[in-house]
Amino acid sequence: MSSRISKLAAAALLLSSTPALADWSTSVASQGQSSVGQTGQVTCPPGGTPGPIWGTGTYTSDSSVCGAAQHFGWLPPGAGGVVSYRTVPGQGYYQGSTQNGISTNDYGQWSLSFQITGYAPAPGVGAPISAQAIAWTTTLDQLGHAGDVGASYRFSCPGGGSLASTIWGTDLYTSDSAICVAATHRGLIQPGTGGVVTVLVLGYQPAYAGTFRNGVSSQAYPEWPTSYTFQ
Repeated sequence: MSSRISKLAAAALLLSSTPALADWSTSVASQGQSSVGQTGQVTCPPGGTPGPIWGTGTYTSDSSVCGAAQHFGWLPPGAGGVVSYRTVPGQGYYQGSTQNGISTNDYGQWSLSFQITGYAPAPGVGAPISAQAIAWTTTLDQLGHAGDVGASYRFSCPGGGSLASTIWGTDLYTSDSAICVAATHRGLIQPGTGGVVTVLVLGYQPAYAGTFRNGVSSQAYPEWPTSYTFQ
């Protein structure tokens, strides 16, 4: 543990601007992030090899940001792009796993964590995706996409929508949360006009925070096996 504390202290001295150009060993700690609720971005070059990573979905603050993004399905293997993250409280235990060609490690208690919250491909990468029309009550579970971890889908929410459906989470939402209502909560669309949103399907999350944003109240919820966010 002491060696990791020393590494964390040394990394905290390497402050850099946002987004930073990473060498795949870049961590949240090396970005100078040391408290809960901070956000940042890292530009990941294509074809990188990550440094050590601890956790699954929620990672220790000294884990490779680019590697964590690939591990959890945000960053396609071999691809580059800009990865966004948010710091969250430290955990009592971090579960390692092997996903998307990346293996992470188990670890015990650590003081600060982070989660990946966004990904934008490098310029010129990716083809346009058509948008599927959905209702304001539609969820990923209903569409059958909750298990498609790492996949992106574009949905069109019609104007004149209702915010009556319940959603759980903030930035990261449970798969049974109404997509258009969650997009309004995130600030991407408004009920009167609707709009097109892009959903990135994620997996297990240990907890979901409830907040009031943009006229929408989301509910808190404990662990849930399938989730999503917006790109």
